Amino acid sequence: MVWAFSRSRHGPLGPEQEFIALDRRDRRSQWYLLVALAGGALVGFIGAGLSGFAPIWMMAIYDPAVIMSLAVIVGAGAAGFRWALVNSGLAAFGALVGQITASSAIHHDLPFDGLGSAPGGLAVGLTIITLLGPLGYGATRCDRAGGVCYGLTAGLLLSVCADEMLALSDQWPYALATSLALWVAFLVLFRRRFVDRLIGAAVGLAYSVGYGLVLQAL
Repeated sequence: MVWAFSRSRHGPLGPEQEFIALDRRDRRSQWYLLVALAGGALVGFIGAGLSGFAPIWMMAIYDPAVIMSLAVIVGAGAAGFRWALVNSGLAAFGALVGQITASSAIHHDLPFDGLGSAPGGLAVGLTIITLLGPLGYGATRCDRAGGVCYGLTAGLLLSVCADEMLALSDQWPYALATSLALWVAFLVLFRRRFVDRLIGAAVGLAYSVGYGLVLQAL
């Protein structure tokens, strides 16, 4: 497993070294697929298992910040755009399976009870998680497209608390603090130039405000 993630420090590669590098890249992609699926299932299982027992502030921090962070990580580390989309899709699917399993095994609920609790509903929540993968991958690029992906990813991380804020639920202060922490961490870690961070912050704020206005209109 270790060598699958290692990087070559040599110069131009010959045919044999190119084959080894390609094989290493394929193995790394396979490991990311497994991590996305297993990690999503574990996050969903723990979140559904803690639901009803954990304090409100803990669940507001955990859900959906952890699965969204996982989607960004497996997307940013993918070998390409399509791999990033598959990775985040598997993370979203794994989280859904884990939540269904925990709801049935621990709480003895019907399999699909409570799955519409994500901001905007189940379909919107799964779509956001899936989109975070390719957007996180695009955010690693050093061009204009990368800057747009960078801002949209930051906006998605910030907008997850919009539903709670509009409903004025008990969870909204914790959801807002968690979203802000993820937003700031992403702005700091993913881009090096100060101008890129400003652009990302502006795009992210514009998207999150627009998303909140849409939810309010609905």
